[in-house]
Amino acid sequence: ASAAGVSVTTVSHALNGKGRLPAETREHVRRVAEELAYRPSVAARNLGGGRTGMLGLVISQPSGISAPFSDFAYFTQLMMAASTAAVKAGYALVLTPPAHGLGASAGVVVDGAIVIDPVAGDPLIEQLLESEVPLVTTGRILDEREPHPWVDNDHIAGANSVLNHLARRGACRIALMTSPTVMSYTADVESAYRTWCADHNVKPLVSHVRADLTETAGYTAASQLFAMPARPDAIYATYDRLGVGALLAARAAGIAVPDDLLIAVTATESGSARSSRPSLTGLSLHPDQIGQRAADLLIELIEGRRPESTRITVPTRLISRTSTRRRRAAISG
Repeated sequence: ASAAGVSVTTVSHALNGKGRLPAETREHVRRVAEELAYRPSVAARNLGGGRTGMLGLVISQPSGISAPFSDFAYFTQLMMAASTAAVKAGYALVLTPPAHGLGASAGVVVDGAIVIDPVAGDPLIEQLLESEVPLVTTGRILDEREPHPWVDNDHIAGANSVLNHLARRGACRIALMTSPTVMSYTADVESAYRTWCADHNVKPLVSHVRADLTETAGYTAASQLFAMPARPDAIYATYDRLGVGALLAARAAGIAVPDDLLIAVTATESGSARSSRPSLTGLSLHPDQIGQRAADLLIELIEGRRPESTRITVPTRLISRTSTRRRRAAISG
């Protein structure tokens, strides 16, 4: 306040976006604060605002699916980006196990929560909605009663980009390898796949992996597909580890990739798609952008600011690699 030549109240209002100050005064105070490397006390700010300064984060867990989410780079990158955004805004991100819950009853009081890939019927979602704790999900709530804030990809457009890419590379019988449709991601991808098949007059072939989302599960599912009288000439896997398992199964069955089989995957952030031999074509979901924007949106809601949008879509990017380099005539349509 002394350096800026204003009152302490003016400094407080300028740095916290409050009060009716001229834009020039607000900018002057912020510039002086930067020159002094001044940082407000996060603890004092939270105490004064009646907040804990903590954001909860939890990955919704499908029943019957044993998924080692810590092994998926997608989730790690999303959580790291959300944590970085939270710290920059003066908050701490608290990761809790899916079964533990959030809120006073679970002993984890937070100012708001991010739920990753909300599963239909998850009691935690119901609990958070009833408690009126600000909530942002990465992925939509399939059975929501009222609109809620979310950050997500356009998975229908992403799935179509993969399917069209496989078709242009000559695939005629594309199988979808995925988990059950209990979250918006898998529901959107399977819906897009079935619609694409109908539009191209192709019989859909869906393999649901129910036990886990590991290479072993992908190997088993792909081996079953290869045993069919008319085996697929392409596999689209919704998780990269399933795609790696399919590649191993093809190798064991003497099926050459990409000459006899094309493979493409989604959530290709782990590096396994790049390092496999051959490398796997993948659809990047940009989880770092999803995590950052989810945290930013949640903080805006907590602090009573009006976001530009509460429905944020992050673009996908198709990365063509060796597993789809085969060149043949595309299917009709």
